[in-house]
Amino acid sequence: MTAHTVVVNSEANARRIAMVESCFGSSGEPLWVPGRVLVGEGVLTKMCRKKPKARQFFLFNDILVYGNIVINKKKYNKQHIIPLEEVKLESLEDDGQFRNGWLIRTSTKSFAVYAATSTEKQEWMAHINKCIEDLLRKSK
Repeated sequence: MTAHTVVVNSEANARRIAMVESCFGSSGEPLWVPGRVLVGEGVLTKMCRKKPKARQFFLFNDILVYGNIVINKKKYNKQHIIPLEEVKLESLEDDGQFRNGWLIRTSTKSFAVYAATSTEKQEWMAHINKCIEDLLRKSK
């Protein structure tokens, strides 16, 4: 996971979000809203109908966005947006070739993702959980 220095209202943040938008092209939703910050990004392996596939994930302070990789770091499609206040994480035990995984659960869907290393798994889970905590704190 590439974690970004989180600076709200910074030009760098606005540029990063614009870049993510442009990588999805016209098929994606606009991602820039005031106060939204790109927290981190990286490639995770997502279980899709029993077959693992690499997906590009973007963690913002309020949503998790992922898509298919068409050209790495340049073009993605099939954008999915998951509001973080609905997300619950659940660590998965290593199982044969499936290691460093966790479940991303929402009321409508759940899926397993796997990081390349256990450090990366810990970083992703910690960053996502922190974003969720901050969101829930703000909404009280």
